Amino acid sequence: MARDDVKELYRTLKSEQFGFVPRGEHHVHDVYRLVATRHAELCDDNLRCSVNCSNGNNQPEWQHVVRKALNVLKSSDGAVRKAERRGYWLFV
Repeated sequence: MARDDVKELYRTLKSEQFGFVPRGEHHVHDVYRLVATRHAELCDDNLRCSVNCSNGNNQPEWQHVVRKALNVLKSSDGAVRKAERRGYWLFV
């Protein structure tokens, strides 16, 4: 079961639709930095995905939440799109 901070980060990112990310193409690691700066209180590096998810890796769980929110919000005509290059996202 997800912790409250993880749930709140997901709800917040979906609500904001990553509007704080500058326009253009950004690598997911750059998006992580922006999210961690904007929502530091919701980004706990000590909670690992491997502890929270059955098939998780050793990344912080909040990064998994960022990718999940990106994937939910992506669309061909929306403000968030998957870029051609692996690991990159387009913000319009």
